[in-house]
Amino acid sequence: MGKICNGDSFVTGQRREDVVLLHFADIIDGRLHVEQGKTGMRIAIPLNLNLKTVNLCLGEVIERCRASHSSDYIINTTRRSKNGDKSLHPDALTKAFVKARNATMLELGDNPPKFHEIRSLASRLFSIEKGEEFARLLGHKSAVMTKKYLDLRGKEYLLV
Repeated sequence: MGKICNGDSFVTGQRREDVVLLHFADIIDGRLHVEQGKTGMRIAIPLNLNLKTVNLCLGEVIERCRASHSSDYIINTTRRSKNGDKSLHPDALTKAFVKARNATMLELGDNPPKFHEIRSLASRLFSIEKGEEFARLLGHKSAVMTKKYLDLRGKEYLLV
């Protein structure tokens, strides 16, 4: 399939279906403008957004993507289509994630993390670093849905 430049999902908390449609032209006045397909929410994310825990800055991730290929899409494969510059299919992004995940030396157990967990993890990390209100970055229409993403799903430690 070729190499896929990624990192946007993690530092933006956006759905894979929205990430694969992002263009460099969506960057206006130092912000990445996203219109979410599922909810219709429109958010403008500053390029200087930094997730300290993983040492990622949105602008730097985007510049690495720009340097890795000549597509108009921020995330794209290095292979060119016969039909011109087209967006990457979300399933191809998931497959690339699985391939990268499986190439790690991590013990993943019987239930390895799925691509969508990037979004949930990003929301929890941003909530810790910048406060729970910042998790609105995900673009949910309700605070209730954002709270679901912030839930540790019973995997937190009981302090004794």
